[in-house]
Amino acid sequence: MGKVKDEKCLNCGASIKYNAKKEKFICDYCRSEFTIEDIKKHKEKVSKQKSEKKSLESKEREFSLLEEMNGYYCDNCGATIISSDNISSTTCIYCKSSAIIKNRLRGIYKPDSIITFKYTKEEAIEAFKNICKGRPLLPKDFTNSKNIQSMEGLYVPFWLYDLENNAFLNCKGTKVSTWSDSRNIYTKTDFYDITRSGILTFLNVPNDASLRFDDLIMNAIEPFDYSKLKDFDMSYLAGYLSEKYDVTKDVAYQNALVRIKEDSKKYLKDKMYAYTSITEQENTNDVKIQNIKYVLLPVWVLNIKYDNKIYHFAMNGESGKMVGEIPASKVKLIIVILSLFISMILLLLLIFLLLGYRW
Repeated sequence: MGKVKDEKCLNCGASIKYNAKKEKFICDYCRSEFTIEDIKKHKEKVSKQKSEKKSLESKEREFSLLEEMNGYYCDNCGATIISSDNISSTTCIYCKSSAIIKNRLRGIYKPDSIITFKYTKEEAIEAFKNICKGRPLLPKDFTNSKNIQSMEGLYVPFWLYDLENNAFLNCKGTKVSTWSDSRNIYTKTDFYDITRSGILTFLNVPNDASLRFDDLIMNAIEPFDYSKLKDFDMSYLAGYLSEKYDVTKDVAYQNALVRIKEDSKKYLKDKMYAYTSITEQENTNDVKIQNIKYVLLPVWVLNIKYDNKIYHFAMNGESGKMVGEIPASKVKLIIVILSLFISMILLLLLIFLLLGYRW
């Protein structure tokens, strides 16, 4: 059975949300502030005092029927929440309380660590508007709030790999020198056999573990500051969406392996800087996994619907880096092309006139 839980204020019972800047949970209703230790102690106390109101058998039957349709009860209002298979935290559509689906965050699905949000929703929207500024071809009303389909603070599942690569690179290189005398110009080309190798260590190589997100966008919002990783606690998810992985660590590793091999080759090739040209002959890699971590990383996801097309934007919730596809106005593009064409014609006419041509 999956059961949802919202984090409550220890004083007034309203919903609370984690504030990364203060590193505390804040109640918007009574303005109380709590640490993660406060919440843990309170939960332990409540757990000891709480008695079961229904028999275990009846609860298991009820929850089993509900789970078949991916349904969960909201602890705040009792409403049934229906979610997709991968959602591990969401919001109750009736009372707007945070809903954490615990069984999707346990066992093999329990993250090792989490980086919490540093930037707010308002800051994410402002970052979106900033990357749209100074773009003359941007459609005039693209940033209009009516086009915003959704803005979600989402904890995206990632695999982090610590890897060691025994890399080898062999290339053919040339050095070209030129000199001259009063009669001739001489060119000399020397050929070299170049070898570079080394044991390279890579820490926290990321690969997103969700099929729902474009790998290109997830790669583009890197890097995250992994020194900000904290031990995972469900309470950090309050107020945000989160997903469990649906890309296994073995499948994701294949993508990480491609990145490691390319980075290793670039590193070794950069050591061959004293040559005029370099041609690769042989490149081998012996990669060994030192450690794998399953983590949740903060991403603001923004979808803009414009001209019957959805444009996707994402912001790194820890660094503030925003990426996305920005459209060009067809009308503005035509105007620019026509303006350039007319300007060229006028320039040619001016040149002809200055040269004395007459028609």
